[in-house]
Amino acid sequence: MKSIHDIRRENLRDIIGKDFDNRQIRLAEKMGITPNLISRWLKPETDKNHKNIGDAIARKLEKVANKPLHWLDRDHFLAIAAGDEPGAGETEVGAVVARNLELWMSSSRELPSQTKIAKAAGVGQTTINRVLNREGNITLNNLEAIAKAFGRRGYELLLQHKDPTVINYDRSRYAALSNEDKAKIEAFIEFVMMQAHQ
Repeated sequence: MKSIHDIRRENLRDIIGKDFDNRQIRLAEKMGITPNLISRWLKPETDKNHKNIGDAIARKLEKVANKPLHWLDRDHFLAIAAGDEPGAGETEVGAVVARNLELWMSSSRELPSQTKIAKAAGVGQTTINRVLNREGNITLNNLEAIAKAFGRRGYELLLQHKDPTVINYDRSRYAALSNEDKAKIEAFIEFVMMQAHQ
């Protein structure tokens, strides 16, 4: 059976890989510590330079990586194998996000490539690549950052393409309208829907 230290070390590797593009230095910068300390946490317990991840550090890592409390203490790999937790691979949500991002890229002059999106969103290019290849799960923060690069909101990446229940409109222009103009639009929509049901 794995010790809490083994579980935390595996989860730290997962965080670095998925949320920090396999770059320990990015996590170190976000935590305000030296990269050497992260290397010591990742070393096996048999290594003389190894350092265990204590409770206080575990909570700080969770906060920096936007994970729920005690996420680092749970054996996610065992949960995936048991079917208790979504694992890597294509998911319906992953397919929807990838399809929407592909559409946004194809219609954008400024952000047609993974590299340009990554730079504009402030995320790693490997994150964009994983989204487009439907590999693993994207964090809400990354979803919002990618959408913001396109001048949009994160939830828009989750909308089914040509969903008949969704009204297609420029959300950023709508957001800029006055409350009075928004009310007019909502009243017009209600009017059209009532006319259609008569």
